[in-house]
Amino acid sequence: MISPEQRSMLTDALTPPNEYRFDSGVATTYSLDLITLLTLPLHLARADLEEISPDRPDPLPVLEALRRMGDRLTVFCQRGRLQIPRKANALLGLLEGMVHEAHAPHGGAFHPKVWLLRFVPRDASREGPAMLRLLVLTRNLTDDRSWDLSLRLEGVPGKRKLDENKPLARFIERVREMSTRDVSAARSEQIEQLCADAHRMEWEFPGQFECVRFHALGIERRATSWLPVPESDSRWDELSVVSPFVTPDALRDLAALAKEPLFLVSRGEELDKLASPAGFSSVYVLSDQAASGDLEDDDGPQRQRGLHAKVYIGRRAWYTHLFVGSANATAPALVDGSNVEFMVELIGRASKVGTPGDWADNEGLGPLLVPYVRSEPADPATIEDERKLEKLREALAWADLSLHCEKCEEGWAVDLHGLDGVPCGGVTARTWLVTQDEERAVLIGDAHSSDSSYARVRLGVFAPQHVTSFTGFALELGDAKLSFALQLPRHGGPEDRDLEILRAAIRNREGLIRYLLLLLGDWIGDDGNGQGGGPLLGDGLGPSQDEIPLFEMLARAFAREPERLAHVRELVNRLREETTERDPILTNDFLAIWSVFEAALTIKDGK
Repeated sequence: MISPEQRSMLTDALTPPNEYRFDSGVATTYSLDLITLLTLPLHLARADLEEISPDRPDPLPVLEALRRMGDRLTVFCQRGRLQIPRKANALLGLLEGMVHEAHAPHGGAFHPKVWLLRFVPRDASREGPAMLRLLVLTRNLTDDRSWDLSLRLEGVPGKRKLDENKPLARFIERVREMSTRDVSAARSEQIEQLCADAHRMEWEFPGQFECVRFHALGIERRATSWLPVPESDSRWDELSVVSPFVTPDALRDLAALAKEPLFLVSRGEELDKLASPAGFSSVYVLSDQAASGDLEDDDGPQRQRGLHAKVYIGRRAWYTHLFVGSANATAPALVDGSNVEFMVELIGRASKVGTPGDWADNEGLGPLLVPYVRSEPADPATIEDERKLEKLREALAWADLSLHCEKCEEGWAVDLHGLDGVPCGGVTARTWLVTQDEERAVLIGDAHSSDSSYARVRLGVFAPQHVTSFTGFALELGDAKLSFALQLPRHGGPEDRDLEILRAAIRNREGLIRYLLLLLGDWIGDDGNGQGGGPLLGDGLGPSQDEIPLFEMLARAFAREPERLAHVRELVNRLREETTERDPILTNDFLAIWSVFEAALTIKDGK
């Protein structure tokens, strides 16, 4: 049984275990907040984040974390479900290689919420097995303040493949094939390694559960229905359902699985869509206080709240089965099998892990719940307008859109191509690059009136560090509003874009010193297992250039681990490509000091 007082954070679950480092990982989500994703490599790198702002993260630690971790984590999300960043950030362009929009093969939603992470010993000379961590969530990779559930399993790969792991390994393998663009060879190799390890995993079971089973939905050639059923053809003695989204056919099939369908917990606005939520003895929603959460701890008006957990609790005889994951009690998820979902089934003795009824008592979710009462119906006109905007979102998501970049005197001109095949009639639509504020959005209607072909829309002229494939769209119709981003194919553009992002983040000599501290941070103050008192990666507020003189810092690195200066040499060589006489970053005094170590490295490399 889960108590609402038991809290966990995704960032904690991403932090490597002691004496281990992050090696590779894959994540799946329905919707994706790019700013949230931007900070996650910091946790994978064991950074100190006390001073990191979730909205405007310090760019230098983020840059270094992305350098170390960005090519090892691959994220898949539903096409058209990238969220608009609350604040523009040029660093978002660095996520382009990591993010892969995906589609469900049977026409539904790509909806799983799974993380599979691989960790290896920090000390490369130490022999030891890799460790895998599986996170199965009910939440998306966003900063929403919803009520969710998370399951964390860990273990090490054994010597042989286990049949019970086949659905997990098959799921990770198939996800790569659902990407709307090619997955690089390096990332594909990482995913193949994760699949191989997952098939041989010996998991440690949480709490007093005795068995775990995996269920991958919607990934095979044919769409098939799935329900949380007992092993045999018999019915559950008791069944309870927690699902924010529901449809009548799915609820009917679920209720038929049990001799006693105890209770259903859902969202009030979803229950209002049903003629009657029949089939369960009790129907609950979250209380207003539980649904709204701590308003004082929220400055984001777009953050979702309320119920987002999905769990099915069944008891048959002496055993309780807990199904947790991404699947709602809806037709696309359960009945039609058109969605891609992932569920985990935990099995334990009811006397040790609780019963379905326990979930609604005072030690479970009971204090958060109130009986469902039908609300006043929503405005039909607004509902219809929202439906039209969703239809337009789908049309834009699957249209043949692309960005075309051309160098000009003021910077880079970026055009959006392909809108001529999208019916935007009646909808006010705007578009822009998400590395810029929405105020720079172009009204598509105005662009249409000046270009009869509607095939090309000029988004503007941008500095090279702001050119990105992430393109925002804002739609309005009546009182209905909808905004989202797409990752579009980009033709042309600055080849040195990433370097310009780096230069813009470093800015000056002081920023360079801070970044050098981050590059060398693995050993400064480290006790060998990543738990030292000095900055492992830094929060951007570590020792100043006066506290650690530049020459001394480089000399210590050369004496202890000279190979680490290779990262500094790579950085300096990249920055030299655009150096001017009065360069604020590579100043003459810095280059004079660095030349000593550059010469020493050259001599050492020649030995």
